[in-house]
Amino acid sequence: AFTGETGTTPAKAVERLRLETARTAVETSSASLDRIAAATGFGDPGRMRRAFMRGFGQPPQALRRSARR
Repeated sequence: AFTGETGTTPAKAVERLRLETARTAVETSSASLDRIAAATGFGDPGRMRRAFMRGFGQPPQALRRSARR
């Protein structure tokens, strides 16, 4: 089964892919966080922010600031 092969659940694997896609967009594009959240399947910036906190330990705004330095 998926979990046995990958060590994670399908839902967590999908969220990880969304997070990585959103992270790249946050770091490299000037699109709004609203637009990035919608485009990557989070639906709204609040959900994306919570996922970033779980996955990266910081909100998307902080990642964007550090990427621009």
